[in-house]
Amino acid sequence: MAGVGAFVVGTAGVLSRLLWFLIFTGVLSGLVYFVASAWRPAAKTAVPAGAPAVRLNEAASAFAVPSPVVGAAPVSEPTASSGTPVPDVSATDPPDHPARFTGRADVYAAARPGYPAELGTWLESSELLAAPVADVGAGTGLFTRLLLGQGATVRAVEPNDEMRAQLERSLADALTAGTLSVHAGTSEATGLPDASVSLVTAAQAAHWFDPARTVVEFRRILAPGGRVLLVWNDWRAVALPFNRAYGDTIRPFLAAGTPEVATRVPEERLPALLPGGFERQEFTHEVTLTRERLHALAASVSYLPGPDSAAYPALTRALDAVFDEHVTGEGTVSFGYRTHAFLGSLG
Repeated sequence: MAGVGAFVVGTAGVLSRLLWFLIFTGVLSGLVYFVASAWRPAAKTAVPAGAPAVRLNEAASAFAVPSPVVGAAPVSEPTASSGTPVPDVSATDPPDHPARFTGRADVYAAARPGYPAELGTWLESSELLAAPVADVGAGTGLFTRLLLGQGATVRAVEPNDEMRAQLERSLADALTAGTLSVHAGTSEATGLPDASVSLVTAAQAAHWFDPARTVVEFRRILAPGGRVLLVWNDWRAVALPFNRAYGDTIRPFLAAGTPEVATRVPEERLPALLPGGFERQEFTHEVTLTRERLHALAASVSYLPGPDSAAYPALTRALDAVFDEHVTGEGTVSFGYRTHAFLGSLG
């Protein structure tokens, strides 16, 4: 019996130690799990495939794009002739960007190019000029003049007071004749009546627009079946020698922290402004620049030093040097443009 008792006591001791071991390991495992959980990084929320990083209509700067290569056909690569990236100034422009042109209306009207006659002929053939046309971002009236020349009645909309006053002076005869009215407004708030125009045009302006708000406003002022025409003159897309030399000359004079402005809205982003689809036309034309008009052309550019800037004399000296290298016997240089025209609908 003594042996049996000893066996029972021994077994009980073993079981007791085993029980304490299991309790200890269980507590230890729980502690390890707690510590690991406390230090584990928070799980990231999955983003659905194809979800956009930024909405295109968050700001007018949604159209921030690089400029094409100077002196080459339009390309998507953001490289200038020097190999330096040339992004779009509208990415950093303040909301009051119309003020950028204050003090430049006179030189803008004197130096900026018009538009090729072939564009007017093509537009007239579209039969969209029978009813009034809204020219939005009309500036000093360069494209307004082309529309009037094709027999259109035009409602010119321009936010900058000085540019608008210049337009009224240069097209005073049309104002008197009643074929032109001029309105203070923007693409997002034109001030025009509902369904009052058959065509909305924007020449050298739509890269400043907030696309979502602009489409809402254009839908409001367009009559049923109305269209939208977006136009840009693009000097960087032409391979004339002076075009390339001009681009190289002005680059060092860009405002600090302000790169060159986009020539136009890239075609792949146009559906934001023309959601119903569009057709594209291209035209080429050249203008003849005297030394004085070259100075005025540079002075009309919002991202270069203006006549009241301390850097302006140095800019004009640099322009004079490149002008003298390319001047003809007539005392002029040829400067080329490719005009891109996109005629579309809002769907």
